[in-house]
Amino acid sequence: MRILKVSLLIMLFSFIFSFLFFKKEAIACEAINLTNFAEVHPDVYVDSSVTSEQRTLLLESMNMAYNRVNQIYGEINSSPRLIMTNDLEYKKYGLNPTGMQNSGFFRECIFLGPKGMNVDVIAHELVHAEVRHRTNIFTEFTKLPAWFIEGTGIKVDYRAPFLIENIDVSQEEVEQIKSVFFLSDFPNTSVKSYQASRVAIEDLDPKFLYSGLERLDNGESFEEVFGM
Repeated sequence: MRILKVSLLIMLFSFIFSFLFFKKEAIACEAINLTNFAEVHPDVYVDSSVTSEQRTLLLESMNMAYNRVNQIYGEINSSPRLIMTNDLEYKKYGLNPTGMQNSGFFRECIFLGPKGMNVDVIAHELVHAEVRHRTNIFTEFTKLPAWFIEGTGIKVDYRAPFLIENIDVSQEEVEQIKSVFFLSDFPNTSVKSYQASRVAIEDLDPKFLYSGLERLDNGESFEEVFGM
């Protein structure tokens, strides 16, 4: 009996530590106001590595990013928490030098690194946050392919390599990226992969995205809704 109790305790602690490791970004998102980050605008947090000039630029870029997404896809309903730092040591909490979106326990969250303080990256991550906000967890993990998630984000990202007129990918490359379903399998260091994802969603009417996501939540398949 004693061995059984010890084994159960070990399994419990292993589960807890595994959960904390894999959800460290969510924990960082929810607990950011307990750290040395300062709230410079509702749900916008920066640390001391972000200068006053950068803070001003960040808020201006954020407003322009919201306007861009609103114009292309429609009004944003989510209110993601935005966290920005120049200190790459925070990558252990989910930060990379540019930016990434992650879901907290009660909200969406966007982490920005020193290369991400611009309209394009923020707009890109806002779309990811909005897609996740508008879909339940079942839809997110079983109906939304990675290329679609990234393609809809790239559509509002006006950095030169991602403008449709600058993209040169083959149909084979597009079909190859469309075979990638899980985000964990998406080659996120490959510009070509993002470009192919952008081409793959070119026929999507952006004003249809939100209503399409709602239909997915209501039980329709990805193929029925988006025909891709």
